[in-house]
Amino acid sequence: MSRPTAQQLDEFRAHVRAFIAEHAPPFEAREGHRAPVDAVQEKQLRTWFAALFEAKLIGADWPVEYGGRADHHPLYDRIVSEEILRARAPRPVDQVNLAAHVLLHFGSEQQKRTYLPAIRRSEHVWCQLLSEPDAGSDIAAVRSRAQRLPDGTWRVDGQKTWITDGHWADMGLALLRTDPSSARHHGLSVFIVPLSTPGVEVRPIRTIGDAVEVNEVFLTDVRLPADNLIGEVGQGWSIIMAGLDFERFGIGGNVILLELLIDDLLTLARRLRVDGRPAIEVADVRQRIAELAVEVEVAKAFIDDHVERMIAGDEQVGDSSIAKLSFAETYHTVAAYGAELASWVSSAEPPDSPLGQAKQRLRECWLWSRAYTISGGSSEMMRNILAKRRLQLPTK
Repeated sequence: MSRPTAQQLDEFRAHVRAFIAEHAPPFEAREGHRAPVDAVQEKQLRTWFAALFEAKLIGADWPVEYGGRADHHPLYDRIVSEEILRARAPRPVDQVNLAAHVLLHFGSEQQKRTYLPAIRRSEHVWCQLLSEPDAGSDIAAVRSRAQRLPDGTWRVDGQKTWITDGHWADMGLALLRTDPSSARHHGLSVFIVPLSTPGVEVRPIRTIGDAVEVNEVFLTDVRLPADNLIGEVGQGWSIIMAGLDFERFGIGGNVILLELLIDDLLTLARRLRVDGRPAIEVADVRQRIAELAVEVEVAKAFIDDHVERMIAGDEQVGDSSIAKLSFAETYHTVAAYGAELASWVSSAEPPDSPLGQAKQRLRECWLWSRAYTISGGSSEMMRNILAKRRLQLPTK
């Protein structure tokens, strides 16, 4: 559709804010604590995500026949993301967005009819069964295998690790080696794995933030029907790469989180006292916060520029990797300084005070920040991708 006018964007933003105020769960989103902690919270999250789909605030870019909007425009998606983050409401599960993207672009018509409605109703939460103990971010090194049996079904064996949301997900998007003689990105295929299938065992991993966000998943003699294969045999690498590029830009698009970090940092600096005066009046504190605020604006400027080029059909190779790298590294840097500043001076203010809340959020962001530099592809992998694809540097 044509670009919305400024008035249309303002009206849409007001609509989104009102919707969030009415429908968001009665708890604040916390970094590193995004998964539900009990059955009540899980029901609240699923209801919230289903409401966002029903209102076509998310999934609006899907084809109309699968629930999308005929008048969809990327700028509307940007507003929805920004307002959810600014309201500190739980944001949609990234892995669900990636699964939907893969199904829409590579799934069969039967797979789309079966799984997409369940995603929109939030009956299916998805996880990504990609990383492995000996592969990490180098998913071309996966060893988990799928063997086709004489009756056309598949037998799956292997282990996946650092699986975000695996302990409450219903479905998994798995990258498996279907050609045992292949190496690296050859001989890989993508499968739909219902986590209730016999032979699937999920073992939660407690993080440094004392939360369960990631898991180990063991696949032992798991049997999958033939129609659980997505795309063609051996097409797995290109399918997952297309999906990860989509996810990486989504991570980079969370740049509003950086602005919220700066807000908390300023709250901290204005209320904490050093030698009897506010920390913000200390020259090196004020200088460091200013430097970090500039880094945040640089990351935001790239996202703004990329959105405009995406709208114009002028995207460049590696843009999603830049977005992901810029967000992840800036997030870690700002959160680390916030945690350091908070440790300077103890405070008698209660935890629910503005200062107490800012300190808690910065601490949680710092503890979770390294996850952002790994999930969706580590910062080192992002730099490798940019060196090869964007800068076209020699590999040897």
